[in-house]
Amino acid sequence: MRLSHHLFRPPAPIAGWLAAFVFSASAQYPPPATYQNILNSPLDPNITIAYKHPDAGTCETAFSTQKQYTGYIGLPPYTLEPIQQNYSINTFFWFVEARQVPEAAPLTIWLNGGPGSSSMVGMFNEVGPCEVLQTNDGGYGTQLRMWGWDRSSNLLFIDQPNEVGFSYDVAANGSFDLLRDQIFEPSAEEKGDLPDYLYREGTFSSTSPNTTANTTDIAAAATWHFLQTWLAAFPQYNPARRVNVTSNLFTADEAGVNLFAESYGGKYGPVFARYFDQQNDLRANGTLPANSTLAIKLDSVGIINGMIDDAIQYGTYPDFAYNNTYDIQAITQTDQLNSLGMFDNPGQCLDRIKNCRIAMNATDPEGYGDVAATNQLCEDAQLWCQNVTAPYYANGYDPYDIRQHLPSPDPPAAYQEYLNNASVLAAIGAKINYTESSPYVQRAFISTGDTIRGGQVDDLAYLLNQGIR
Repeated sequence: MRLSHHLFRPPAPIAGWLAAFVFSASAQYPPPATYQNILNSPLDPNITIAYKHPDAGTCETAFSTQKQYTGYIGLPPYTLEPIQQNYSINTFFWFVEARQVPEAAPLTIWLNGGPGSSSMVGMFNEVGPCEVLQTNDGGYGTQLRMWGWDRSSNLLFIDQPNEVGFSYDVAANGSFDLLRDQIFEPSAEEKGDLPDYLYREGTFSSTSPNTTANTTDIAAAATWHFLQTWLAAFPQYNPARRVNVTSNLFTADEAGVNLFAESYGGKYGPVFARYFDQQNDLRANGTLPANSTLAIKLDSVGIINGMIDDAIQYGTYPDFAYNNTYDIQAITQTDQLNSLGMFDNPGQCLDRIKNCRIAMNATDPEGYGDVAATNQLCEDAQLWCQNVTAPYYANGYDPYDIRQHLPSPDPPAAYQEYLNNASVLAAIGAKINYTESSPYVQRAFISTGDTIRGGQVDDLAYLLNQGIR
């Protein structure tokens, strides 16, 4: 069973919940990466950006004139102070220009969820300009996606937080045991009787949950620093920096920055957007130096299939599993009633969520995830809440489509084979092999009980009050 890219799923039994990320059976070590540009950030010389134009056809677009950039922004240790970040952050991005007048088009930032899921899922399986298809010779290529969002926006896909997708802390050769969901660094010398298709060699990020974000708040800070450098390096795509740019397609009001996030993006979107807006306020009042930072002025925040507030949404799962528009009873009525009791009876899931939030607000209001007692309380509560959805998972239903049983063939995984081809890795300057989702990042977020810490509903109210749609 594959760790889904969509939603930080309603808790299932832990062995299933931490299912394997997929690694291509035909993966190859990345060739040495080359870039057309390697620069220090215009705003912070300690931060680097390395990028290139992917080879033509790597991601087929409607027009050959649409520019694309792929690469990394490197944040050295302690960039996120006062957050305890004693590790390097190398964040991968893929940018595609809009099909028409990109110099005047809005900028849409896309984040997949997980936590631990790559935004290449969104690019190749959902909203990006191209999709992967099998060619006549049995290989893979790309073709235009007719309704890709590049029809009306510049698109920036970001693999975050650290260790997700192509992003990494330290790149090291290793071996991936798909059966046990483990990466071994250095490579394991013996694979025993494991068949080749369950044991792959490659280059990976570390498997440490201590070298990535363990809360949404930390991920927001890292992404803000990433965007500071990206927008400074590509000012032509920053709507706030454009001067005297006119277009018949986009008015000045329409050509802003939009943040779209999916599934666990119900956590990411509100928290990231509020953080960006509050950083703007700190620039305005002089707390942050205006000459070495940029305002990120959001027009809108979009949440797709979002998990926003567990205290509200958890209690709906048993009802839908038993009584839904598909006339599928995925659980019995007894299981439904027992699950509802596990949610809101005294001392059960809802009370534990509330206790977590009380402790967090008292001891870790910034969400830095560095208060051990609060982390443990929230992690225990999050794991306890798995009881609410355990019957559904025990019956083998897909968490994203009640009509399907696991393992599910959807969404298609061909793009993973494609991205792990050596020629594609070279074309985009990837330093490590591609993995769709990282259980190591997910474990980091579990360790702080991030999913139940809450605050997103308040963040959405704040954003609406600020005029962000």
